[in-house]
Amino acid sequence: MELIDASREPLPALDALYFLRPDFLNVDRILADFKSAAAPQHRQVHFCFTQPVPPELMAKMAEAPNLSSRVKSLVEVPLSFVASHDRAFHFNMPDALLGLFPVPDHQQVSQVVRKLVDVCRCLQATTPIVRYGPSELCREVADQVLSELALHKSSRSDVPCQLLIVDRSVDMAATLVHEYTYEACVYDLLDGGMLDGDKGVVTVSDPSKREVLLSNSDPLWEELKYQHLESVQKVVESKIQEVKGQAAFKDAAAMSTSEMLELLRGSPDQRDAMNRLFLHSSMTEQVFKHLDQERIWDVVGAIEQDTACGVDRAGKDVKVANLQGSITRIFSDHKDRLSSETKLRLLMLYFASVDNISQVVRDKLIELAQLDANDEEVLLALARTRLTEVPETQRHKHGSGCAHRATKQQAARFKKNAQRDGAFELSRFEPRVKHLLEQMAEHQLSKEDFPVCGSGEDTAGSLRHVATAVQEPHGAPAIQEQDEWTFASCAGPSSRASDAPDEVAMRLIVFVMGGFTHSELRAASELESKLPRGTEVLIGGTSLLTAKRLIRVLRPKSTGTVDDPED
Repeated sequence: MELIDASREPLPALDALYFLRPDFLNVDRILADFKSAAAPQHRQVHFCFTQPVPPELMAKMAEAPNLSSRVKSLVEVPLSFVASHDRAFHFNMPDALLGLFPVPDHQQVSQVVRKLVDVCRCLQATTPIVRYGPSELCREVADQVLSELALHKSSRSDVPCQLLIVDRSVDMAATLVHEYTYEACVYDLLDGGMLDGDKGVVTVSDPSKREVLLSNSDPLWEELKYQHLESVQKVVESKIQEVKGQAAFKDAAAMSTSEMLELLRGSPDQRDAMNRLFLHSSMTEQVFKHLDQERIWDVVGAIEQDTACGVDRAGKDVKVANLQGSITRIFSDHKDRLSSETKLRLLMLYFASVDNISQVVRDKLIELAQLDANDEEVLLALARTRLTEVPETQRHKHGSGCAHRATKQQAARFKKNAQRDGAFELSRFEPRVKHLLEQMAEHQLSKEDFPVCGSGEDTAGSLRHVATAVQEPHGAPAIQEQDEWTFASCAGPSSRASDAPDEVAMRLIVFVMGGFTHSELRAASELESKLPRGTEVLIGGTSLLTAKRLIRVLRPKSTGTVDDPED
């Protein structure tokens, strides 16, 4: 495998597969490979393009005198999205928050529609039941997706599929409250430090300065990523102590963890296992360090949970006035010990969780926070998106007074979480997406709040039919009528007990315009593991969001250009 922009040795006796995005630069590189009839780069070629090839580029290749006779096949695969996890996808469009809200840019809407259609085509889901959230943007995208998919219908029957399209206003709190599971903490707290969050690469500060990709190729990462941070710390420490107990050299028990791991990494048969342990030991250490430095454990975490849930640790309703008083005391008592960004995040969470806050109260809290100038601009930018406001179509369900925004169902779940035996104190909150997915699975999602698009009816059947449906395999429709291939064999490892792939009998997809979060990804994965075999749960969005990334997008751009969402 070679990069097309790298210097490559000509291999005129061998065939080659070119896997490329169709743009002028890549086509020029292809033509350069076959500039000479006497010395071609390869004998025959197969082209796989990740998007439809524009007519002008197709014509350019067809007119190349030394290329066309060597082309054995050409396929256009709709891969305009990023499959970030086994059950998650995004469009690498972080700036969609500003491009879609409050007034959507039509070009960005078209990009979202095209990419979401590509996802459905790759999943062989060309006739889904499409539902949409309570906004004009959600309805517009749902209509366009349904219309585009109608052009790609197959004569074969689809696996029953529900696609719910919502925007980030469905649960802004999920983007801001700290999530204490391992993967979420790593991406939230270490991004920009030892982690490059865009690439998922960790730089480990050992003598060799290794770079490690966080992926399912690391069985320890897969085992731990959705566990609570305290459980992860215990597991990693237990494995380290196990290694120390098995060490075959003197004074092993007296060595520090880093000394022990470094010594064992010199042994070829131990190197990979020790590298993984060293990686996770380093990451957990840094995560706990950040939580302490930012006073999350002892100061911020509890008020965050009260604010996001509207329910305290005892499972009692929290009055808005008490929330405001608690935040005021934190800003007064810890004004020199909390960073501006920590205070900003708490304010954003409060404004997103409480409805009808008066301007006087807003101004007072902002003044007490003593934010940096750029962080005040972030608050203004968030307000301009209107994502913290209740949608107009839902206004009739909320009073005119200042009140917590959680629905009755959410509040009941938060109270249950607070009273659950063995629950972690700072884990009362759970994202609303989890509840929506559960309602989709049982076909109990409100048609008033989330209408069905077009003339489609939600008739796929509830989960009690899935067990029998899985016995009757559905034919997988082709992406193009003349094609007979599918991505089904490329599915990632299953989280269920058996490694054998299950025949998909029902598919649930939630797509969030504005981006989805690690907590929502974790909730979707947990739900799938509890549903009958054959039920596939996926979550997607315009980007994968953390609070840090949200703030980065909203922060005023001093210099530089906006990232190309297609990159």
